Amino acid sequence: MKRILCILTVMLLGAAIPQGVAAQQTLSLRVLSLNMKEGGSYASYKAQPYVDFIRQYNPDVVLLQEMDNFTSRNGNKDLLTEIAAGLGMFPYYAKSFTYQGGGFGVAVLSKYPYFKAGRVISSPTGANEPRACGWVCIQLPGGGTVRVGSVHLAVESEDMRVKNLADYNKELLADTETPTILAGDFNATPDSNTISYARINWQNLGGTTDFTIPSSGPNRRLDYIMGFPKHWTCQTFKVDAQPSLSDHCALIADLTYEAE
Repeated sequence: MKRILCILTVMLLGAAIPQGVAAQQTLSLRVLSLNMKEGGSYASYKAQPYVDFIRQYNPDVVLLQEMDNFTSRNGNKDLLTEIAAGLGMFPYYAKSFTYQGGGFGVAVLSKYPYFKAGRVISSPTGANEPRACGWVCIQLPGGGTVRVGSVHLAVESEDMRVKNLADYNKELLADTETPTILAGDFNATPDSNTISYARINWQNLGGTTDFTIPSSGPNRRLDYIMGFPKHWTCQTFKVDAQPSLSDHCALIADLTYEAE
């Protein structure tokens, strides 16, 4: 009887745990990343232009940077929740610092409910402002678990950006099994020390040749989609310039992860 009870307990516990890397051969998802520029100033802080743009790509996850939350300049509203409601997605906001009576930071939208979320704050000595990495874990319809994070690295110097990444890595890379996507505005060109440092642990998805800023005529690359561990494949990658929405272009990628 004790043996039967033990077996049943193990079976029940196993059923309650989200299925991770070991339980799947592959997982696939579509990612969209966009720096909104000053909390959405180009679209007059209105949700509908972002909803209309994002909807056409039908992404599984959206990573947003420069996201205002209840600031005086955006009319003291929760723009992220408005966008999420328009898309039927689940929002997660990660504040970097207090700004204009509200918050300024990064955000994640997910087509599927997330079962875990977190925020890592990086504030190196000498930094002008803290920088947040906001992340969520979601279980995809096929059963695979994936973690996605949005980042906006420091503008001051290479040293500051590397320190930002080091702070994020300390938490994110402690979990060596969950497939992870880290996307956003790295404020660094492909040949920079920042990207060289990032690529020690992260896989740069989507190459380095497509320019992402300014949206009115891109001439350099500052935005990236990175994957960990390095078992990701990028099927399609697109840079979409929308000058009415931001000075940054949006990145859209179809990604697949295959466990070893």
